[in-house]
Amino acid sequence: MRTKRTYKIPQVLEFKTRLLEWSQQFYEIVWLDSNSHTAAYSSFDAILAVDALTVLQTDTQNAFENLKEYQGETKDWIFGYLSYDLKNDVEALASNNHDGVDFPELFFFQPKKIIKIEGDMVEFNYLNMVIDEIEDDLKAIKNHFQEPYDEIKTTQDIRIKLRIFKDEYFKGAEEMLRHIHRGDIYEVNYCQEFYVENTLINPLQTYEKLNAISQTPFATFLRLNDKYLFSASPERYIRKEGDKIIS
Repeated sequence: MRTKRTYKIPQVLEFKTRLLEWSQQFYEIVWLDSNSHTAAYSSFDAILAVDALTVLQTDTQNAFENLKEYQGETKDWIFGYLSYDLKNDVEALASNNHDGVDFPELFFFQPKKIIKIEGDMVEFNYLNMVIDEIEDDLKAIKNHFQEPYDEIKTTQDIRIKLRIFKDEYFKGAEEMLRHIHRGDIYEVNYCQEFYVENTLINPLQTYEKLNAISQTPFATFLRLNDKYLFSASPERYIRKEGDKIIS
């Protein structure tokens, strides 16, 4: 069971910044930020989920069945992601692309603490086992002071690399155009990877810089132990609420 408590916050942008900085003490974090964009199907301005009570982490085999079972067992909020290669469990498909980050194919967790911002109101939605921490957490967030980021010094310049090169990229594009001309597909997203190896960054600082230059309606910061994921997406992929699907 959860308990909700709602408070008015006068400085919303400052509170959001302090809230995300405060969250860095936890090993499981999902932060979803609309960046003040308004849309017909928006549910909140921002939401934070931290501190897992239970976790589901799996590869592609029986992933959706495992997720359905996990949802049925928790009967609670869960936050996480579905990776692209889960397609291999539902279609006769396979991918042999290089994976340099080694995230689980599917990850969801049941957070002890959920904090939602809507307008100038903040809602604390905590599991009953931690409801006595709401007041202290609110005070800690309001009083949180982020020390200036330490400069991370590297011995060499950061070099961004391509996973595939120009000729291979165009070859792939031509193959997809042939599929479109045949009518197999009518639209495709063709993604390529840019990567950097053996480089130290500050994850939160990097996300904040990304979000400052690209304040998209679907910004995301995710932490899973020692792995981090940032997103600055301009669009929603799909949403299901009740019996309604929005794409």
